[in-house]
Amino acid sequence: MNSASPLPSQPRLTVPLEVYYFDTDAGGVVHNIAYLRMVEIARSQLAAALGWSLEDMGRTGLVPVVARTEIDYLKPARLGDRLTASAELIRMEKVRFLIRFEIASATQPDLIFVRCIQTMVTVQLPGGRPQRVPTAWRDAYPHLIS
Repeated sequence: MNSASPLPSQPRLTVPLEVYYFDTDAGGVVHNIAYLRMVEIARSQLAAALGWSLEDMGRTGLVPVVARTEIDYLKPARLGDRLTASAELIRMEKVRFLIRFEIASATQPDLIFVRCIQTMVTVQLPGGRPQRVPTAWRDAYPHLIS
């Protein structure tokens, strides 16, 4: 993990997205797996913003692994919609951490399409042994430790 730059005061970010043909079914409605891809984009960008980039993961072998996904599909997004995916680190335990996501309309922020919480486990590859949540996160966000 790269801790050269200070972490943001709040462990959250918002990513702009757009719905493409490959995100939709024959009716032009976003299918469920596309929302999970959007969550993955937001999670990867959040990790990078918190000093844990994909490059760092590849170099060190320390990676977050999805242990659980809880997702609520509230309204259908459609082909061509402009969206935002927000991601926020909301809790940390010894080797697990939770991230909350919302996928909303970029033009009507109160229009929420999806809410999701993922439980992640920090592991060391190649063996997959659980490791502690990054020290920099624990130091920067002690109020999230449970």
